Amino acid sequence: MKPAIALVLALACSLLAGCGLGRSEYADEPNYKAGYSDGCWTATSRVPGDPSTITRNEEAFKSDPAYNAGWKAGYNACQIRSDTSGSMGMPDSSNRGTGVR
Repeated sequence: MKPAIALVLALACSLLAGCGLGRSEYADEPNYKAGYSDGCWTATSRVPGDPSTITRNEEAFKSDPAYNAGWKAGYNACQIRSDTSGSMGMPDSSNRGTGVR
């Protein structure tokens, strides 16, 4: 194998291996998942200037690090960005999060 190809493959493997580094320590907790769902729903359905369109359990957001981390991760992952050519669809409303249960 040519050295340039080997270098490109090694770089690609190291980048892919690093993808898991961003996984939250709370990712397997139910409150993280509830927060993620609420954050994602907010990112795709929020009306700017209308706080009633934000789906978030404020008490859990302030006091539960798992819910807080999940909400932020869900919001960031699902936020529709105007600088990309693709678009995201709305999440299925039957699965809409309702906060911590």
